[in-house]
Amino acid sequence: MKPLSQQYSWTSSRKRKQRIKKIIMQIAAYLLGLFIVVMLAMFLVRAFGNSCVVIDQSMSPSLKSEDKVLINKMAYRVGSPKRMDVIAMKIGSSENSPTYIRRVIGVPKDKVKISDGKIYVNDKEIKTEYNDKSIEDAGAAKDGITLDEDTYFVLCDNYNGSKEDSRLDSIGTVNSDQISGRVWMVISPLSRLHIVK
Repeated sequence: MKPLSQQYSWTSSRKRKQRIKKIIMQIAAYLLGLFIVVMLAMFLVRAFGNSCVVIDQSMSPSLKSEDKVLINKMAYRVGSPKRMDVIAMKIGSSENSPTYIRRVIGVPKDKVKISDGKIYVNDKEIKTEYNDKSIEDAGAAKDGITLDEDTYFVLCDNYNGSKEDSRLDSIGTVNSDQISGRVWMVISPLSRLHIVK
């Protein structure tokens, strides 16, 4: 039988090793948790927290010039734009192209026509809650536009104050790869904080 001092030394050494192992496991669990939180935060910011400043009155009254909005970039990676969604989009292929914010009126395969100041999609009149005025300029939609697969017809909410939308030949219909994401919230100024509909 080993002397008591050797038994005590062996037991003490084993407890010390267990304590060190426990501390290492706690540090590893903490670092793993921290890594997961950082990765999740980065994902959420990239997916839902991208922002853009509205540069004109083309989306008034829904959005006003200088409103800062959040863009959900994940929305159309798992789905596709729906009629009446407010989207952020780029015109042109340059990285420096400005971001436009417009409302989707027509989705792929729709026929969009503006006649007598009203919007028709597939021969049915579309009522808009954001603007009840008659559309003064039908532009390219005067004779009707049938959308190809993967193309969208977009319109300014302030359609009589701005024509920089699918009615304008230089913009035309929008392909899905031009769409950055769905505009979902106004975050600034605080007096205008709201969910975009």
